[in-house]
Amino acid sequence: MHIPIATTSLSSPAEASDLSTEVWSRLEKLLLDRLWKCVGLVPRVLSKDDPDAVHDLRVWTRRSQQLIVALFPEPRPSEAQVIMKALRRARHCLGAWRDCDVLIALLERKARRIRRADEKQAWEMIRDLARKRRRVRMRRARRKLANRKLLALAHHGEQLIKRRDAPKGDRDPLAAFVSSVSAAYVKWREGLARARANQTAADLHAFRIQTKRLRYRVELARDLGSSTAQEALASLKVIQDQLGRWHDSAELVMLAADALADAEFLAQHPRTAAAVLRKIDRNSALQIERVRRLLELTHDGLEHSAIQGWTRAYCGRESLRSGESAGRATRGREHEARPATAPEDIVAQPV
Repeated sequence: MHIPIATTSLSSPAEASDLSTEVWSRLEKLLLDRLWKCVGLVPRVLSKDDPDAVHDLRVWTRRSQQLIVALFPEPRPSEAQVIMKALRRARHCLGAWRDCDVLIALLERKARRIRRADEKQAWEMIRDLARKRRRVRMRRARRKLANRKLLALAHHGEQLIKRRDAPKGDRDPLAAFVSSVSAAYVKWREGLARARANQTAADLHAFRIQTKRLRYRVELARDLGSSTAQEALASLKVIQDQLGRWHDSAELVMLAADALADAEFLAQHPRTAAAVLRKIDRNSALQIERVRRLLELTHDGLEHSAIQGWTRAYCGRESLRSGESAGRATRGREHEARPATAPEDIVAQPV
């Protein structure tokens, strides 16, 4: 059952109370479903060599965490803090393993296209180092994952829900969730401004994380019945995917530098090593330029984008003014955003 979320006023306190109870019920069901999804993926990650399971567990831990943030604003109950800590640790310990999986898949695609024997050998050396690191990181991650706290996530979730007080007027779940979406959007805009201004690896990575958080918050609004969220989600996915490609290229640069620092290979194939490193450097520069263009397009088109159009309509214009002020000191009067259902969106265009 989907519950349409809107910020319109209700005709009576009884109707407001009914809606509050219904929203709580839906959010709690979503929380338990997501926590059980995480628990169900743990045995696959621990026992099978399955890159998809690693990726899925990381995604579902983030989705579950964003739901807890929406359900339980700070100060959070101790059970909520325990769950969030377990989710965060699981995701972080799988990060290096997941990076290796992505790089190995990328390197295998490259190796299939190479015909020269010496160049193929260079790419295979890089891939072999990625596989070696993957084995180390897999063992380390599995040791950390095999603990009771992670396997007991759903139990902790059930206890958290049982201990929650009945919703009161000052704990309106609808208002709390809408506020959490607005806060995520404001932080996303601030991250966009910093990444565009500085373009450092740290700021780009932070903006990538903020994009994920906002995307999962918008997904939750869609799951609760927002029929207009899909276009904003598509735009956020474009941004997230391009930032992901930049991240992968940066990881490949460091991996290749380590792999090709082999003294024997450098002595026998100095030109090949140099040629491979130049190719990787060109690709890295290309990804950085694509990110730069994406940030410019996103910034310049934000006023009329699906992301801002949906967020304004969903959260209300006034709650977003602090976020919209970023980078706007030299602009003139504010223009109205187009509806989120309009067909074109500059942010969603490939760059």
